[in-house]
Amino acid sequence: MSTINMSIRVDPELKAQAEYVLNQLGMTMNGTINMFLQQIVREKSVPLNLSLNAEQSLYADLLFAQADRAKGFVGRSAQDALADMDSIIAAAESQAER
Repeated sequence: MSTINMSIRVDPELKAQAEYVLNQLGMTMNGTINMFLQQIVREKSVPLNLSLNAEQSLYADLLFAQADRAKGFVGRSAQDALADMDSIIAAAESQAER
């Protein structure tokens, strides 16, 4: 496969920070950019979550959860949720066997 050289302008500090993270992941800048471009081609979309809506951010979700807890909301235990999931899976498996 032949390749071409690309030239892009990037803030030096941003590049250094990105390279630091990529190095910790065992990745290179070149490999990561190629993966990004391959994903664009494969999915026919840009794989970024771009939003101006702050309500969709993780931080906003955490703030809402914190406020709910302060109002006394307890929620469900993980064991209860897993037990429900197990029963749903068992019911689906018995339906599939019929």
